Amino acid sequence: MKRLSFLRKNKDRGELPPERRLFRVTVWSFMGMFAILLLSSLTAFLLVLRGPEETMVPDVAGEELVEALVSLQERGLYPHVQLRYFSDPTLKGRVVNQNPAPGSVVRVGRRINLMVSQGAIIEEVADFRGFTIAEVQAEIQDLGSGSTRVLSIGNVSNVFDDAPPGTVIAQSPEAGTQLSGSTSLDLVVSRGPDIETYSLPTYLGMEWRDALQVLVRDEVPFVFRRENEPTPGRSGVVVDQEPEPGTEIETSTPVTLVIRNEQDVPEGYEFGIFDRTLPDYAVSVELTAVLVDPEGETSTLFMMEHPGGRVAFPYEQPYGSTIILYRFDTEVIRFPVTEPVDED
Repeated sequence: MKRLSFLRKNKDRGELPPERRLFRVTVWSFMGMFAILLLSSLTAFLLVLRGPEETMVPDVAGEELVEALVSLQERGLYPHVQLRYFSDPTLKGRVVNQNPAPGSVVRVGRRINLMVSQGAIIEEVADFRGFTIAEVQAEIQDLGSGSTRVLSIGNVSNVFDDAPPGTVIAQSPEAGTQLSGSTSLDLVVSRGPDIETYSLPTYLGMEWRDALQVLVRDEVPFVFRRENEPTPGRSGVVVDQEPEPGTEIETSTPVTLVIRNEQDVPEGYEFGIFDRTLPDYAVSVELTAVLVDPEGETSTLFMMEHPGGRVAFPYEQPYGSTIILYRFDTEVIRFPVTEPVDED
């Protein structure tokens, strides 16, 4: 008896052998894993092309450090804090400067440099009574930070007092005053119990370099000028002085010396008079004249205590030099020695 046809077909479709079925499962598994790996690689590649997320740097200058840190962290930025002293005590604990600048567009995770004030080197005024002006100036320089100064000398007035001349006897603000920013220190300085006088020596016949050296040594303020009408005799010597020799004068009285013109000036050099007027100082200040030659080498022409006012002294220096006048360590005048231009 023959079997029905549909029965034969079902028999032919029977299950695959176990070995073949395992092979198929293995192949499909590898293909699935390969597809997942390919999709993951493609996703990572697209993310790399896109790059990290970008953000804008906030403006945190002037903020307290904690507030600035929060502002940066909210944008995924990492702060790098640097501390330094600043002249303004009110900036203590605040951001003074930042880099990159506010408004810059940077990638998330970028480091932002913050300059934070750790306050002023001093926070209250010291007691400078009993100091000299030079000592006060040196003390203030030591307390400064870079180019900034918490304190600076303001008005200086002098009075007759039993204290030694040049001694600080009063100050404003007073010692112990809390500083709230850059402060000007006004000083009252003793002139001594009476006006000091001396008998003026003679400088007549001295070569101008020698006369200048003696004046600086004795700290006598001076004004040199050339004679109006040429006279015969050795060049560069003092031919007149005012006040006259032997006159009783105060120590702050300037002496005017008239010199004969230099005749033999070396080639490439200029002989002239440096003539400038400074403010009148209540007490003498340290005045220094420095020469910078054409090669940049520096030398000191003179240094002395000077009451201010007119300062005039001869010079014979090469073209291209520069004469700089300093009051304490502050430059007040810069004078270039230039070759005269011939006018046709």
